[in-house]
Amino acid sequence: AIAVASGLGARHGILVKTGAVLENLSSIDHFVFDKTGTLTEGRPAVTFVTQGDSIWRHGEALDLDSDLACYLASLAALERFSEHPVAIAVLKMCRDHGVEFRHLVVEETATRPGYGIQGRVNGQMIVAGTAAWLIAQGVTTWGGRFATVDQEVHASGATLIYVAVEGQALLVLAIQDRLRPDAAAVVAGLKAQGIHVTLLTGDRRATAEGIAQALGGVDVIAEVLPEAKDRVIADLQRQGQRVAMVGDGVNDAPALVRADVGIAMGSGTDVSIASADIVLMQADLARVPQAAALSRRTLSTIRQNIGISIVYNLIMVPLAMAALVTPLVAAVSMPLSSLAVIGNSARIRKLFQKPTQR
Repeated sequence: AIAVASGLGARHGILVKTGAVLENLSSIDHFVFDKTGTLTEGRPAVTFVTQGDSIWRHGEALDLDSDLACYLASLAALERFSEHPVAIAVLKMCRDHGVEFRHLVVEETATRPGYGIQGRVNGQMIVAGTAAWLIAQGVTTWGGRFATVDQEVHASGATLIYVAVEGQALLVLAIQDRLRPDAAAVVAGLKAQGIHVTLLTGDRRATAEGIAQALGGVDVIAEVLPEAKDRVIADLQRQGQRVAMVGDGVNDAPALVRADVGIAMGSGTDVSIASADIVLMQADLARVPQAAALSRRTLSTIRQNIGISIVYNLIMVPLAMAALVTPLVAAVSMPLSSLAVIGNSARIRKLFQKPTQR
């Protein structure tokens, strides 16, 4: 049964590393999803930039001679030293609009995962990241200056990045990543099976709740630093829950190891793939409920096989001991038990077949 299930999973892009994983997954009652690159497509884009009274929105032309373009160039030069999705979004925006930043000299860079980045660009100190990160770096607070932006952007589920130059907050960027098209359907399917679903993210709670609402309503654990994700999983396990973690990034690896079952997206990092028990070879969330269904079907089949073997032997062994069957019949009957188990296991292959349309 495990061999058939593993082969079937592999043909459908579900790589199961060990047979024991199928048994563990069948008892999972809580799925925890990382946000970026898992529930979302992992291709964030800058959708909104404000600098004082100057506002740029996605799809508009950018004045390359403006102060805004100058500040964006400095930010892009700094973000070259980061592999965070936010950095990738900023660099893409600048390249798409012809903002030159490669000639700028960057020194004294420092990053803190989950908070932001800072460094000197052409001698000016640039700090970019969360509001808490800027305040921690001694940046002048902006009071209610960006309050309207905060409210407007967070309602859309975007992430806000604040940028300060020489200790003064000047820019706010909205970074938004689209949900995967099948994310809401996958979450709804899991909830329909009585499985608890939680969104785990380092984003601010307002942003996370906007995404949770778009998913049809799930629990939210927000503002979690990368190193704290595995502690969140451990806390859920201490509450008696059987937890599966679905993620794709380097910072998801400890949580994937900690969870009862770790599931990594095939589009994720090598570290997350190596840490997971199941790898989805395609960036397709629909494989998650399919993997859960495969595990339950496999465990059910194993129980059926054990039952078949017990019943078969309870009937045939006494008959053989009472000499009510000839040696020839016994020799023929012996492999029938194994054939029955093999035939029952082969039925697993029909799990993902589409029903015939009438």
